[in-house]
Amino acid sequence: MTIREAGKGVVRKSYGVRKNTYRIGFVNRDSEEDETELDAEDMNDLAKLWSSLCPEFNCKANSVTYVEAV
Repeated sequence: MTIREAGKGVVRKSYGVRKNTYRIGFVNRDSEEDETELDAEDMNDLAKLWSSLCPEFNCKANSVTYVEAV
């Protein structure tokens, strides 16, 4: 699923200088499960960051399995 679908109801807008941290589970192109943690201000920030990192993580943008707040 997409980061927006997986993060619905989980990702919240942060206030002030502190960003929220999210753990994202995904499946890479080798069909291996993996996870990473990203800091984001809100859903738009998280989605933009996620799509920019997909090539590095060797995964598709819609390969997200879960998003949880850390």
